[in-house]
Amino acid sequence: SHDGTFANLENVEEVFSVGLNRAVSVLADKQSKGGGRGRSTPAALATLGDHPDGGAITVRDGRYGPYVNWGKVNATLPKGKDPASVTLEEALALITEKAGSSKGRKAPARKSAASSEKKTTAKKTATKKAPAKAKSKAKAAEE
Repeated sequence: SHDGTFANLENVEEVFSVGLNRAVSVLADKQSKGGGRGRSTPAALATLGDHPDGGAITVRDGRYGPYVNWGKVNATLPKGKDPASVTLEEALALITEKAGSSKGRKAPARKSAASSEKKTTAKKTATKKAPAKAKSKAKAAEE
């Protein structure tokens, strides 16, 4: 363990014979593979060019398939589209469509004053009825 990164050895007996150099190399391999907590960002398959607003547009292959990336905007490629054949124009169209569709989450609708007034009306008190068994015993005594 080093800086929160844990790495496994191939075999249990290696624990007794591992040296510092081997331990450092195993930890370095784990770090390079995206060791530690969380998911690492996939490496870019290709850089298509620069966006007109600045920043590079890249093609990446992620957990749910290939996508184009620009800054914090990720737009998935259509099914069947080869990531190697994506052009800059296609990527720009996908990114502008994605950026335009989700400009942040909508705020929840606020309750109107009329609906809040309805909730504050006084509750009616329920009238309690006498237990049914008590009445039946009283009737049985009369008969």
